[in-house]
Amino acid sequence: MNLYLYTLLAKTMKRTATRLRVIGGSAVGAAFFVLWIFLPGVPAAIKRFLGPMAISLATAGGILRFNSIGQIGKAAGYLSVYAFAFGGVMKFLFFTVPFLKGRQGGIWYILGAGMLGYQAVSWWIGQTGKNRPADLYKVKLRGRLNEIELDALMDTGNSLREPISGRPVSVVEEECFQKLLGAKEPEKLRAIPYHSVGKSNGIMEGYEIPEIIIKGREESIRWQKVVVGVSRNRVSANGRYQMILHPDLLNEAIRKNLRHMEPETMRLQEGK
Repeated sequence: MNLYLYTLLAKTMKRTATRLRVIGGSAVGAAFFVLWIFLPGVPAAIKRFLGPMAISLATAGGILRFNSIGQIGKAAGYLSVYAFAFGGVMKFLFFTVPFLKGRQGGIWYILGAGMLGYQAVSWWIGQTGKNRPADLYKVKLRGRLNEIELDALMDTGNSLREPISGRPVSVVEEECFQKLLGAKEPEKLRAIPYHSVGKSNGIMEGYEIPEIIIKGREESIRWQKVVVGVSRNRVSANGRYQMILHPDLLNEAIRKNLRHMEPETMRLQEGK
């Protein structure tokens, strides 16, 4: 069941992890659950509620690599909802489906019911996601010779960073980036490690550009000396956006504390 829950959590929070890490993390989490059950001398409330939640969050953090307290809080909420939903769906199946009645003790029947529950909850996530407004922004990229403007999605699942400096990395479609004249300077080239669900790790070509401006509803944010990864594939299936922003670029608290960014980084009033 852990495998289903963590896969749903990754899908909801738009976090990426290799299939091996999801499976391995789920197995380790299940092993800790078993050890926790047989641990003597633990008060009932802690054994039934706080302990399992702590194990679940620790396992989810190891699999999905959360980088903020806010993400851990969201994960706790999602896991609680999904566990409750899974329990409800499986109880419904075992008590209403003739083929499954009275077979709660069979491991294969449990796994089969869990797969049906996973599909049901996954479908529900997909449907609710369609009605959720996307975090789209107008972003201006400035190079030495010209500037371009793109539509960008702020994706909380984007955890790419430049490995040497630790700077956050946003991703731009190669076709659009080529319009930023002179941006592919050899001395500005950066190698960006990345991975995706079910695929092995890879290296993305990245470049440091002089400046980007993220246009908000009321004000804009300017960043200088920003690293962007160049994707050879489209980042949006329907073409609604051409860039994926790293969430740190929109987080005011992190923005003030990042020392590796240039001191000229500043907030601008819209239109100035």
